[in-house]
Amino acid sequence: MIYDTSSQLRCTELTNRPPTRDCRWAAGLNRNVDFLARSGRIVAYKIRWFSGRWSNWYVPGINDIDVKINTVTRSCPIPYNANSLRRRWSNFYDHFHTYIICL
Repeated sequence: MIYDTSSQLRCTELTNRPPTRDCRWAAGLNRNVDFLARSGRIVAYKIRWFSGRWSNWYVPGINDIDVKINTVTRSCPIPYNANSLRRRWSNFYDHFHTYIICL
């Protein structure tokens, strides 16, 4: 029996990506930022902290709420409010990062 798997997503790991300087990553708990910024679904990611150490893997919507909050309201293509929660991928703005993206 032959099965057609052409409808399955194709996933790729992109490693040691530079900071994006893209304010959309801090847009609260929005789950579509990855699709809007990278045209795909990020299924897991790591952050390289300023110390040079890598985080463990984060999975969007599972274990990735940041310990920091957005302290100011910011006008961005995806605006966000002061005192709002955000995902750890907000660190893509100014940290190197690795992620697995599915297209």
